[in-house]
Amino acid sequence: MKSFTTSTLISAAACALLASARPLSQTSRALGASDVANDMQDAIDGVADCKDVAVIFARGTFDSGNIGVWVGPQFQQALSSKINSLAFQGVDSDAYAADLQGYLGESGSDGGSQALAQTVTDYTAKCPDSTVVISGWSQGALVAHKGLGLLSSDVQKKVAGLTVFGDPQQLFSSEAVPSGIQFNSQCFTGTVLDPLCANVPGDFKLPTSIDDIVGPFTDLPSLAVGADEVKAAATLVVKFPGQLLKAGSAFLKTLTSNPQRLLLTPEHFMYGNKGLTSDAATFVAGLPAVAGK
Repeated sequence: MKSFTTSTLISAAACALLASARPLSQTSRALGASDVANDMQDAIDGVADCKDVAVIFARGTFDSGNIGVWVGPQFQQALSSKINSLAFQGVDSDAYAADLQGYLGESGSDGGSQALAQTVTDYTAKCPDSTVVISGWSQGALVAHKGLGLLSSDVQKKVAGLTVFGDPQQLFSSEAVPSGIQFNSQCFTGTVLDPLCANVPGDFKLPTSIDDIVGPFTDLPSLAVGADEVKAAATLVVKFPGQLLKAGSAFLKTLTSNPQRLLLTPEHFMYGNKGLTSDAATFVAGLPAVAGK
């Protein structure tokens, strides 16, 4: 049986991913124009007013800023079209690196979960009449679940809902959402499914090699919408080998023990582009604690 060392896997990943990358020079718009939102922190700091509804969002692995480009901005825009008084906030990027080590080694970043819980706690103390909704995509969904669990019972009472995209929670934990908090999960479950959140059929091919993991990324740049996503796709391709190196032991353990956690398919990045963020915004706007404001 052929064996693989961490360095062998990293080298293979680098070659495969770099071969599929679009040159960064093909994009004309720099990242950062729409990947940051700090409305809740501004209210905490006293430089903005409290809003009726506050939504905190944890971005997915590899994503930039504090809300990323794949799901966060689209979700923010959809919410803004349905809720007049809205504060939208990303999880502190200094505490939450959104890297593979946090995903594979911590089952969702511990630092990100703590930062999310701290922001919600501080915001509800500053704005006690606000309704809070917690949200996240991919690893960010794990951070959302964990952060919610870190809240005190009094602060949890301020949280009306949890909404997630591409949520791999079932692959990591069986812990239920706290009672009294409405839950919404957006997941592709059709012919082209997202295996991180969907129930996969028995004959679904799970990854057994580095090629099985990096191969699907070949199509991602061509599916990106807009300059920010195109650049994010190319940047992901460049960063992935280094993150594999950082998460080496956790990656190898996952490959042999729970390979479904590694199925980051292009579909997993499409929640913002295929309208599911609008569906999630409709859920948030329809929550009794939100609709009544």
